[in-house]
Amino acid sequence: MNRVSIHRRAQRLLPAQIQTSGLLHFGTSPGQVEGVLLGSVFDCDTQGVIVLRLAGQTAVAIQRQGLAFFEQAHVARAGLQRALPAHYGQWQRVVLEGVRDHPAEQGVPRDAGTDWNGSAYFAGSRDRRAWLAVLPVERLVVYGWLN
Repeated sequence: MNRVSIHRRAQRLLPAQIQTSGLLHFGTSPGQVEGVLLGSVFDCDTQGVIVLRLAGQTAVAIQRQGLAFFEQAHVARAGLQRALPAHYGQWQRVVLEGVRDHPAEQGVPRDAGTDWNGSAYFAGSRDRRAWLAVLPVERLVVYGWLN
């Protein structure tokens, strides 16, 4: 599976209102990517995280509308592997403040976008097997799933 294929599959897990423009990160630890790919091929349970780039027009719409943007964003576009589309619960807004402290970002000037400021929006799937986080200022969508 290449990045474009993974991005297309990941988009299916999001409500149609949340548009993305690319895949940023797939998996979070050594061996996790392999586990996710094997789980996809052999239809077994896995867990992990996919980070996508939020489309610019969607980020602007969320910044303008806030929580109201997500009022109709409760059903994924499609399910995977003959599964029904995920249904997400109520979206919640969280205000983010603080400086990133990831070692790779140390030494980056503060005016270079190193502050995590603004709002983040979160929703969990009703079956408690997945969750979504949208950070419009950072233009990120994080989809996580559990066994």
